Amino acid sequence: MNAERPHVVVMSAASMDGRLASRTGDSRISCPRDLDRLHVMRSLVDAVLVGGRTVRMDNPSLTVRRVPGRNPLRVVVSASLDIPPGSRVLDGRAPTVIFTTSRAPAEALERLLRMGIRVHMYEGDMVPLDHALAVLSRHGVRRLLVEGGGNINWQLLGRGLVDEVVLTVSGMGLASGTSFLEGEGPALVEDAPRMRLARIYACTCGREAVLHYVRPGVRPGDYFYPPHLHGIVAAVEV
Repeated sequence: MNAERPHVVVMSAASMDGRLASRTGDSRISCPRDLDRLHVMRSLVDAVLVGGRTVRMDNPSLTVRRVPGRNPLRVVVSASLDIPPGSRVLDGRAPTVIFTTSRAPAEALERLLRMGIRVHMYEGDMVPLDHALAVLSRHGVRRLLVEGGGNINWQLLGRGLVDEVVLTVSGMGLASGTSFLEGEGPALVEDAPRMRLARIYACTCGREAVLHYVRPGVRPGDYFYPPHLHGIVAAVEV
């Protein structure tokens, strides 16, 4: 494990064409057993991170509800601090920390501080994710789950800050909408970040496959063992 940052696991569900949500923002892609697996992952990590757009579109609670376990620290990255006041990540059910920039309106910052939310602010237009991860590590976060969206996924993967990807691929096509990775990618395929496929799981729903990728040199975590207790009918080591 890297002493300067947490072990980072990106977990998402996508359509066959790599979409996290439809063109209207509907992200109900995976089956109930996959949601169970997501909550298992939340119960195993120290913190869960999402981008501000995910908060606005999905309003996730980022807590553990479908399985036994403690709630992780909730982390939001929002350069503009455009987080609706009624967002579930602000409900006090688990601690929340927000990383933002000097673009944030003063009134939004003051409101969050009055609520007791920890806010880290950086100068400029973007949150330096490598520094944010280092801050989390200094506060005791050893294992971090990232639940998107596409911009956050790409910013982390493109900078070599991801150790594992657990990607559920559902047997549906959406053609448009939010992609698993979004941003300015490399001009040449040879420059793309690459990960090793370590495991493939088949879900009991019959419509989904879970692809488990790791950064070269990283051993995949045994998050869904024994498989039959996690809605998996087959698990193949690659």
